[in-house]
Amino acid sequence: MNLLGDYDSDGEDLTAASKRPSSLAPPATAGPLGDVSEKGSARSPDPDDAKEAHDSFCKCEDCSTLLLRFLGKNLQTKGIRFKCKLSGTLFASKAEASDHFMEVYAAELQAFKKQKMPKLFQNGMTKEELDKLIRKQAFQVDSVLGKRPADVDASFGGWAKKEKPAPAPCETEEYEKMMEDPVFTAPPWAQQRPSNEDATEMDKGIDSQIFDAQTARFCKRNVLEVKKDVVRCKLCYKTLGNARECEVHIKTDHQDDFNKEIKIWERFLFSTCKRQPPFGWVCKICQIFFPSDGACWRHVGKEVYIRREERHMGSWHDKEDRWGHEEDEECCGDGFNANGLSLESVMQIRRAEEAKAKAEAAAKQKKAEEEESSSSSDSEDKMVGKVQPIREF
Repeated sequence: MNLLGDYDSDGEDLTAASKRPSSLAPPATAGPLGDVSEKGSARSPDPDDAKEAHDSFCKCEDCSTLLLRFLGKNLQTKGIRFKCKLSGTLFASKAEASDHFMEVYAAELQAFKKQKMPKLFQNGMTKEELDKLIRKQAFQVDSVLGKRPADVDASFGGWAKKEKPAPAPCETEEYEKMMEDPVFTAPPWAQQRPSNEDATEMDKGIDSQIFDAQTARFCKRNVLEVKKDVVRCKLCYKTLGNARECEVHIKTDHQDDFNKEIKIWERFLFSTCKRQPPFGWVCKICQIFFPSDGACWRHVGKEVYIRREERHMGSWHDKEDRWGHEEDEECCGDGFNANGLSLESVMQIRRAEEAKAKAEAAAKQKKAEEEESSSSSDSEDKMVGKVQPIREF
């Protein structure tokens, strides 16, 4: 008996030792003989299968696990019994079903084992296992230290010199420069206006008509007629003789207010005219395409100020009312009110609160005076005493 196992010295061939059959392998058992009348591929196992170490009747841990998997694949429950999917035979327990598969379907079971765990049927050790065994049993310095051969990389003491790893993307110079530069996100309406280099004389005439219509609209909106011969400027409350003089005053003295209105108009144009390659530019209101952004701007201005088309004018008035009062909504007036009130509304609320406080103070003062007068009259009555008739005479 070889209880201590085989010992191989450094000089012996380890390949031959790895090919020796293991003495601990279970003996091969022969399959059942005789014919089987059940359906399926029932046959007696071949002599080659009987010589295998892990045949259909093997009871090792791996084969038992594979047998359970094969049962789960080809066995189904039929009430309180089990039915074979391959032959349709019924069994009272899984043990009978496993015996049935090991005897009748030995070939299918072996094929299933080879497919799921081919390592069980390898002849000898694999190349990786053999190299591992050689390194384990070899006691040379190079084998123990695991150095590379000298002819592979003779530099740096026989070890391969590794290159310095690349820095992380967030540590590169390009990323740091990009993070240092300030990032300005401009709104979509603060873009570059279209140029009139390709505009014709007719286009320039339409542009001038649109500008004149905008100026006239701005002036008429800010003229207030007080009397027949007196008008007032709504922007500075200055009184003038007639509407013509007031319009001239607004053009010359209130150019900043007019520029604010023009900025709102340009913001409307940037949001309405959309670039849509490869067709060009499109008006989002009427879905008409134009070759350039200047032509699309000119189309919207003509529809609003010259033709006065209903859809374009309605969209412009809605955006003008919304964007024109953004400053009033942002200014709450009192520094802590955040419900979007204008300054005039806040002042009116303050006046109402002050009047209410004054009324409450006056009511309290009047009530205090009445209480004081009533208390003084009561004290005088107590000092007079009780009135009684005189009975001495």
